[in-house]
Amino acid sequence: MDHIKIVATIGPVSSNPKALKQFAEAGMNVVRLNGSHNTLDWHRETIALIRRELCSMPILMDIPGRKIRTLTLNQEPAFDVGDKIILTSDVKTKDTNRVPVNYEFLHEDVSIGDTIMADDGTLRFLVLSVSGRDIICRAETAGKLRSRKGINLPGISLRTPLVTPQDQKLMEFLTENEVDFAGISFVESKEHVDKIRALKTKEWPRIVAKIENRGGLTCMDEIVEASDAIMIDRGDLSVETGIESVALLQKQILSTGKKYCTPVIVATEMLHTMIDNPFPTKAEISDISNAV
Repeated sequence: MDHIKIVATIGPVSSNPKALKQFAEAGMNVVRLNGSHNTLDWHRETIALIRRELCSMPILMDIPGRKIRTLTLNQEPAFDVGDKIILTSDVKTKDTNRVPVNYEFLHEDVSIGDTIMADDGTLRFLVLSVSGRDIICRAETAGKLRSRKGINLPGISLRTPLVTPQDQKLMEFLTENEVDFAGISFVESKEHVDKIRALKTKEWPRIVAKIENRGGLTCMDEIVEASDAIMIDRGDLSVETGIESVALLQKQILSTGKKYCTPVIVATEMLHTMIDNPFPTKAEISDISNAV
């Protein structure tokens, strides 16, 4: 099935000539970079490496968009169930007992009893109280909250601008470096796609809209029609809508993509167990077969 393509994300460990050639030989059709991690200098060098080693390979780079994340932490807190943890919208804090988050309205938009999720829903926190910019939470799961991890507020409409200053900076970077595709997080409207597209000064990059919350699902047709491609981010989608609905929503988004002849990327946890194991599970193979 020649129209099925494989997108592979590379990072510091795999950004070398040997790995890139191995990936290409194994069937990689598109190289993905995550603009939420690493420096622009690293991305610039990696793009040059890809162009040198795989001159005709398209590059997709995600930009943060409206996604909420923890900042770079000097100390990444570990916790058990029942432990208290403080999230804060005070991004200038130096207090290692507080975890700063890049959403300035976090303390205003959550209330006592709300659930805040992190790291694709693997971490859950119950809001106990709000004091100034600090949100005092109780850990509902054990784990460790790391730097630059996604934060989800299911059911809450974000007040972040459709296009952030960081988006503008990265779109300039992508245009300058002739990156083929820009992945945009938490797209909820055609207007969002149009505003990102208006930042381009050349024909590239093309726009890949990520449908990953209820707002995106509500306006799915207009987003798919306005975009060059769609990505189903099943991590955030499962947190925002409920894990039990992801399989059905995936089918709906794929069907809408076919309706408008728009390519769709199915992403998140493809072959996840192979991080630690040499072979995939039968469930993972079934998942990939279903996507194909």
